[in-house]
Amino acid sequence: MTVFWRFSAFCLVAAAALNHAAALARANQPLEDIMDIARDVATTAAIARGYDDVMVSIRPLDSRLAPALCNEPLQALPANSTRTLGAVSVGVRCNGTKPWTIYVRGTVNAYTDIPVLTESVPRGDIISAADVAIEKIEIRSDFDHIIVDQVDIIGKQAKRALRAGQPLRFSQLMHPILIERGQEVTLVSGLAGVQVRMQGKALASGAAGDRILVANERSGRRLEGIVGRDGTVTIR
Repeated sequence: MTVFWRFSAFCLVAAAALNHAAALARANQPLEDIMDIARDVATTAAIARGYDDVMVSIRPLDSRLAPALCNEPLQALPANSTRTLGAVSVGVRCNGTKPWTIYVRGTVNAYTDIPVLTESVPRGDIISAADVAIEKIEIRSDFDHIIVDQVDIIGKQAKRALRAGQPLRFSQLMHPILIERGQEVTLVSGLAGVQVRMQGKALASGAAGDRILVANERSGRRLEGIVGRDGTVTIR
C-alpha cells in the first residue's frame, strides 16, 4: 500500500471516530429509561412498606426534555418524604461527564385487606363485630391514620356518620361515653391496699381512660379522677 493510500485510510478511520464521538455528544437519554427507573423505585418503596398489588402510574415527561446520554448508570435520589402511596416524586440523576437531574411525578395505589363496615353506621352508634368485615380494597394513602386491625374498631363509638365499605380512621372513632356530665358516680380512692368508695357527681362526660373532674357528694370538694371500664372514677 502506497503512502497516499495509507494516509487516506488513516483519514477515513479518524473521520469515522470523530463522527462517532460527535454522534455520542449529540445523543439524548431516552425518557423511557428515566421513567422506568422512577416506576421501579416507587414500586419497591411501596412493597417494602408492606403493601401488596402495587400499581404505579408515571406522568409522561415533557417531550422537549433532552438530557444528554449518560455514560454512567442512572441513579435514583433518596426520597425526601416517607410517603409511598398517593402522589409521589422520584429524582433520577446522571453523574456522568454531562450530569443532570430530572424529577418524575407519579401516583401509587395498592390493594390490601383491611377491616371495613358492612353497613353505614349513624353518629353515636357502637360498632359491633357483626358490623365489620375484611375486604380487599384500593388504598391511595399510607396506613398512618387508617385502621388495619378490627380490634381497634369493635366496641368503639362513631364520632360521625360512617359509610359502608370505606377505610376507617382513628379520628372517626372514640371510646363509648360511660359517664355523662351531672351523673351520680362512685368515686374510688385508696392507699396501701385500703380502698375507699364514696358517692360523687361527674362535672364532665368521659369514656374509659379519660381524666375528668368530679365533686365529692358530702364535702363538695372537686377532685380529678380517671374513668374506669366499670363506670367508676378512680381518684388520683
